[in-house]
Amino acid sequence: MITTDFYNLLLSDTALAALLLVLFWYVGHVSHGVRGIRTWGVAHFVYSLGAAMLDGTSQTITLAGNTALAGNTAAIGGLLACIGMSGLAWSMIRFSSQRPLRSWEQALVPAAAAASLLVSVLSDSIDSQGTVMSVVEVVALLLMLQHLARLRDVPDRLPARIMMAACLVLLGLYGRDVYYGVRGLYAPNSDWVNIDLSLWFLLNFCMLMLTSFHAAQSLRHSAMYDPLTGALNRRGLATAIEQVSPASGSQRGFAVVALDLDHFKTINDQHGHDAGDVVLRRFSEVVRDNIRGGDIFVRQGGDEFVLLLQGVDHAGACQIAERIRLQTLSLSFAGATALRASVSVGICYSAVPSATMETLMRDADRALYVAKQKGRNQVQVLEAAV
Repeated sequence: MITTDFYNLLLSDTALAALLLVLFWYVGHVSHGVRGIRTWGVAHFVYSLGAAMLDGTSQTITLAGNTALAGNTAAIGGLLACIGMSGLAWSMIRFSSQRPLRSWEQALVPAAAAASLLVSVLSDSIDSQGTVMSVVEVVALLLMLQHLARLRDVPDRLPARIMMAACLVLLGLYGRDVYYGVRGLYAPNSDWVNIDLSLWFLLNFCMLMLTSFHAAQSLRHSAMYDPLTGALNRRGLATAIEQVSPASGSQRGFAVVALDLDHFKTINDQHGHDAGDVVLRRFSEVVRDNIRGGDIFVRQGGDEFVLLLQGVDHAGACQIAERIRLQTLSLSFAGATALRASVSVGICYSAVPSATMETLMRDADRALYVAKQKGRNQVQVLEAAV
C-alpha cells in the first residue's frame, strides 16, 4: 500500500528532475554541436513527472475513493512516463553516436506513446498502465546499455561503465514489474523505491560528468577551429606546430603548403560576403578530400590557408597541391554561373630533419608569392634553405 513518505519521495524526485532539467539545458547551451544533452534533461523530467503521477498521485486518488479520476491520472502519467523513458533512449543514442536518429530510432517515442494510449482505450486499470510503462523502461534500458558500451575512450569510460551497472540493476527491478504486471499483480513497491531513485540519481550524476567532458571538448574545439571552414585557426596552428616537426616525417620528408584563393576580395565585392563564405566552405571541402588523415589543415585568416604534410616525398606534396588546384578550378556554384574560384599554391619541401618549421613556413610563403607574381592559379615549389 502507498504511504505518505513514498508519495513525498516521488514528488521530491520530480522536483530534483526539474532542477536537473535546468542544469542539462545550460550544459547543452554551452556545448555547441554536442547532441543529446538537452534531450536527456527534458526526457528525465517528463519520465519522473509521469512516474510520480502513475505510481503516486493515481494511487492516492484511488485511496480517496475517486476511481474515475485515478484512472485518468494514471493514463496521463503512464503516457508521460513512456514518452520520457523512450526519450532517454533517444538522448543516449544521439549522445553516444553524435549523429541524427535513424528512422526506426525516431519511431521509439511515438511507438511508446501509442502503446500507452492503446492501453488507456482498452482498460482504465492503473495496473495496465504500470505494466506498459515497465515494458518501455526495459526496452529503453536495453538500448541505453547498448550505446553506453560504445563509450570506451578516456574520460568517458568510467562514468559510462557505472551507468551500465546502474542500468542492469534497474533492468532487474523493472523486469520484475513486467512479470508481476502480466500476472495482474502490478503495484508500486515502496520497499525498493529508494534503490530505484538512488540509481536514477547516480545515472544523472554520471550523465552530467559525461556532458561536462563533452562540453569541455566542444569549447576546446571552438577555441582551436575556424567555425566557417572547420580548419584549425591560428591558435590551433600554434598547438599543431608543437606536436609535429620535420623530424617526425624524416623517413620521407616534410612539406609546408601555403594556399591563397585568387581575387577573393573581388568575389566578395561582386557577389557579396555570403557568396565568399560559400567559396571558402567549398574550397575547404576540396582540401579535406585530398589530404591524408595525419595532415594538418589551417586557416590563417581571410582566404589564406596552410597545410602541414608529414612523411611525404617531393612528388607526393606536389600531387596533393595540384589536385587541390585543379578541383578548386572546377568548382561550380548554384545560382552564380559567373562565380569561379582558383587558388595559388606555394610549397616548401625538405627531406632534412633539421629544417625548422619557421624556415619552412617562410619559404612556403615565398613560393606562394612567386605563384602570384607569375599569374596565379599555379603551384610553385622551393626547397628549404637549410
